[in-house]
Amino acid sequence: MLRSNTSSETDSDSSSGSDSDSELGKYFYPQIEQLEMAKQPEPGMKFQTLEDAHRFYNTYALLKGFEAKRGTNYMRKKFHLICNRSGKSKATPDLHRKRKRKSIEKTNCQAKVIVKLVKGQWEFTTVRNEHNHPLCPSSSLTKFYLSHKHISTEERSFLKVLQRTRIPPNKVMKIFRRMRGSFGSIPFKKKDGTNLLCAEQHRKENSDVGKTLMYFKEKELQDPSFQCMKQTDEDNIVHSVFWTDERSMMDYEIFGDSLLFDATYSTDRHNMLFAPIIGINNHGRTLLLGCALLHDENAETYKWMFETLLHVMGGKMPVSIMTNQDEALAKAIAEVMPQVRHRLCKWDVLEKAQQNISAFMAESGNIKADLDRLVDNSLTEKEFEEGWGALIERYGASQNEYLQLLWQRRKNWVPVYFRQDFYPFVQSHGCGEGMNLLFKDYVLSIDRIEKFIERYDEIHKNIIKTDEEDRLQTGAVPSCFSLQPIEKHAANIYTRQIFLKVQRELLHSTAFNVQEIQRGAMYRLNKVFNYENPEFDRNNFEVQVESATNAFKCQCSKFTRDGILCCHIFRLFTQFGINQIPEQYIVPRWTEKFREEKEKQYKEKCSEKMDSTMRYTNFMTKMADLGKTICSDGAKYDAFMLEVDKIQENFATAQK
Repeated sequence: MLRSNTSSETDSDSSSGSDSDSELGKYFYPQIEQLEMAKQPEPGMKFQTLEDAHRFYNTYALLKGFEAKRGTNYMRKKFHLICNRSGKSKATPDLHRKRKRKSIEKTNCQAKVIVKLVKGQWEFTTVRNEHNHPLCPSSSLTKFYLSHKHISTEERSFLKVLQRTRIPPNKVMKIFRRMRGSFGSIPFKKKDGTNLLCAEQHRKENSDVGKTLMYFKEKELQDPSFQCMKQTDEDNIVHSVFWTDERSMMDYEIFGDSLLFDATYSTDRHNMLFAPIIGINNHGRTLLLGCALLHDENAETYKWMFETLLHVMGGKMPVSIMTNQDEALAKAIAEVMPQVRHRLCKWDVLEKAQQNISAFMAESGNIKADLDRLVDNSLTEKEFEEGWGALIERYGASQNEYLQLLWQRRKNWVPVYFRQDFYPFVQSHGCGEGMNLLFKDYVLSIDRIEKFIERYDEIHKNIIKTDEEDRLQTGAVPSCFSLQPIEKHAANIYTRQIFLKVQRELLHSTAFNVQEIQRGAMYRLNKVFNYENPEFDRNNFEVQVESATNAFKCQCSKFTRDGILCCHIFRLFTQFGINQIPEQYIVPRWTEKFREEKEKQYKEKCSEKMDSTMRYTNFMTKMADLGKTICSDGAKYDAFMLEVDKIQENFATAQK
């Protein structure tokens, strides 16, 4: 029941609740475990993070019957958590003025705790539990108590329907508010709905895996091209499953050069990993290329999955792959695909860093913001490494073991070390978004197998539908914002979605002036006008030029990273009067004709393979029918085998 206090909660690091808490606004919703372990605060209690301390006190306040809020703080190292009735009541000169509905009568209550950062932990140094006012004065507050919660049978049934269709919890709350209008308050909270879903799931029989295998068996019967590979143990018990279909295999053949692998979801009953394999098509949109349910997070399991992926996809290796931070996963990739460029998701690495050294970051002021800026804006390895040394010295962090680990592994995750590698639109897409956005609003991070598969099938259908819509736009020239010939040229060669990205670069190019450093060889682009969402938060970029080969190389390396030119090079094109994108800077992958040509090649290859398979099938069928007749008669069998031997001899002679 925490009421937000904006005057003292401006820093995200000092926020009292998680994202899920703030999602519902002014109220705090404790977890069941926190309610069960709640007790009266005492001096000397220690917590790993400020958030843990704050949630502990908020839970105590909820059960005791008062509301807590954040009071003053000293240099973000000492915080006062106080009763919302602290402070003196203000006199009201106008007795006829209507009293505000949500106003709280102040009683100068002295109940509070002081939490202080001591040796990396947050400790209650002062505790006052006595209040000078009645606790829980309003009956409306009882709706927050577990013992008084109530969801009617009808509401419970409707809630189940919403959950089965994976309506996000915050949207469920909006639906119920709309249904009830102004006739009453919602009798339950978002957390109640989530808990109800968990209870419903645990009532299910432990049969998810069996149902999944039956479902895949039906898919194989309906679609001969559907591929389902199983990893079994010595007792023939299925441990892991990988599946894909003909459409995904074709997409992998065409767009399998750069992959994202997401292993952040798991199933509830069996703790299996749900791991989709994601690619990017010629419109810059995400593709589902396959999926796996993995028994565990061991290197051998990941190794089986990647070996299976390559086997199903005809042995084609990707050029680059991005994954979340996991040592076993990295080991498997190094063994199965040693030549593939492997990159860790920057967002995942920094998020784990925030979790592991949150107390140190809170104590060190702006280190997180400075670290993010350094990681995001470094254009050269030297710039990053010198900046890292300065940052560590500035915050006295040379002894921090986790930051030392990040430094040792910098070449696995810091973007500047991958500026020459093809990871299309990761900077703007966001690895976390590209991977998780497909599933996060429709499944829980821990959910039932069938829900993941349902969502996978839905996404796959939507991707195909979107791709068909994109194809319908082929041939229609999009509108241009300028009269520049180069923009018209880009509109004629790129797919619509890629053209929009190129068009954005052309627009941003107008924000720069050109400064000549060395005539015909080196130029500096100086930003003279700010624009929204720049890829790099800096004002100067250098571009090298080789006039003899008409080659341009920018510090930002956008062309090698994304396969399209940056705004800085486009600005030089304007300066030099270049009205068309040079051929060497048109990546076929992003053009209108690329998919059509690759699909034709793929289908021809499949047709050849199918002809061979069909001949083999027809031959074996004919031999089986013939064998039934011949094998029952010894004389016929001997005569037939003599003829087979003669045929083999003739083939051997012909091949010499």
